[in-house]
Amino acid sequence: MDSFTVPPELKGTKGDIMAARIEVPILAAMIYRIFEFVRSGWSQDFYLYTYAAVLGGVAASAGLFTYFFLISGKRNRSRKNLQVLLGFLPYFYSLYIMGVLGFYTIFEGVIGKLSFLSMIGGVFWVFVGFHLIYRFYLVTEIVRQHDERAMSARSTLRQSHTS
Repeated sequence: MDSFTVPPELKGTKGDIMAARIEVPILAAMIYRIFEFVRSGWSQDFYLYTYAAVLGGVAASAGLFTYFFLISGKRNRSRKNLQVLLGFLPYFYSLYIMGVLGFYTIFEGVIGKLSFLSMIGGVFWVFVGFHLIYRFYLVTEIVRQHDERAMSARSTLRQSHTS
């Protein structure tokens, strides 16, 4: 059974800072949408702007923290597969932020009511979503490169023992 170690770039406070930088955009979207939820009420008419944003943020936060918990210890194949599945939650939430809160808001600002404030808000949410997806991509790349280096070192060590 192969076991993967923790990448040195994500050990200790470095990993905590990286997780916090990823969590801030999730919390920003959730807090703003909770405000919209209170302002709009319990109506199902604003589902994409209230319920989906808040519940998606909770799922993305849970996925992010579980992802960091899994990479902080030794991982086997089954945990690595779980890590891949949990990694999709922050990715999907960032796509939601960029698509619904960003581009759709820009579209409504241009087509619906010609509101420059709405368009500026949409650009802001596109930036927030991109920031989230980019930071999480960097973490997944650090983990992937570390695991590839570990696997190649193991295979080189096994080949040297057999010869």
